Amino acid sequence: MTAATTTLGYTAAMLALTALAAKADGEFYQLDLGEKTRTAVISVERERLAYGMVFSDNIGREDLTLTASYKFTLGTPVTFRVGPALQIEGPDTLKGGIRLVAEHYQPTSFGSIFLLGEATTIDRGYFALAAIGFDKPDVTVEFSYLGDDDGFRDKVAALAFGIPNTKARFRAGYKFDTEEAFVGISINTF
Repeated sequence: MTAATTTLGYTAAMLALTALAAKADGEFYQLDLGEKTRTAVISVERERLAYGMVFSDNIGREDLTLTASYKFTLGTPVTFRVGPALQIEGPDTLKGGIRLVAEHYQPTSFGSIFLLGEATTIDRGYFALAAIGFDKPDVTVEFSYLGDDDGFRDKVAALAFGIPNTKARFRAGYKFDTEEAFVGISINTF
């Protein structure tokens, strides 16, 4: 595939997932830009079904991952999601697998705590996130750890500042293994 074909494919996937957002119970969008990396995330939820897309360009290594999952609980305050995942790695490598997510959101007297753990059979990938949100000032502190058995690893710390009268947040952070600062924006309607 050519670069133009790859870009068209990524754009089509993003538009398809965005179209699902019109009927969703909640959506999450995020775009982070650094000197060497860029990441775009879309997550759309409707009742028990969720759809997602992650595009990452990490020092010239482009990946597009599409996911669908079913949400359930097991009588605990943890929500689980399980479903298929499809990854386009570079312009011509297609990988499929299963993705499992466990997440917990807890309102607190000062704001909220959000914990998420994700594992996929694609390259034995993993992602862990802890986010502590404060109401005053409207800021969230995030720590994440991600990687796979393809040799990719990173630890990330970020601050997200609420933009008044919107659901958008300005993000700034640092990727420790990549040794890169980044800025971004996120929108969360959940």
